Amino acid sequence: MPQDNSLCLSAHDELYFIDPNMVIYLQADDHYTEVFYTTGAHFMVPFGLVKIEQVIANLPEVRTHLVRMGRKYIVNTRRIFRINTITELLYLTDDDGNNVSLHISKPVLRNYIDSLNKPNCENSRKELTISRND
Repeated sequence: MPQDNSLCLSAHDELYFIDPNMVIYLQADDHYTEVFYTTGAHFMVPFGLVKIEQVIANLPEVRTHLVRMGRKYIVNTRRIFRINTITELLYLTDDDGNNVSLHISKPVLRNYIDSLNKPNCENSRKELTISRND
C-alpha cells in the first residue's frame, strides 16, 4: 500500500506510486523516466521529469531532498556523498553501499554547492575544510 508521501502519477487507466524515501535518482529517457531505488530495483514510468517535478512540488516533505539536477536527473540529495565539479561527477550510494556516479554539468553542480553554502538555506550543511598539507 502506498505511503502518504508517495508520488502518485496517473495515466489512462493506471496509477504509478514512487516511494521518495527509496529513490536514489530519477533519469529522463525521452518522454519516460527511469526510477532507481536504493534496493537496486529500477523501473520505467511513462512520464517526463517535468510531470514528476510538478508532483514533487506539491509534497513539502519530499521537495527538500528530491532536487532537479540539469535536464536529465532528479536526485535524492540524502544519498549524495561526493561532488566533483572538475570531473563533473555526482556520487550517490544505495542501501548496500554500492556507488553510482552521474555525469552532471559543472554549472549545475556549482549552483547546488552554492545553495548549500547559503547561511539561511533550509538544507544547509556545515562544511569541514581539511588542508591536504596537514
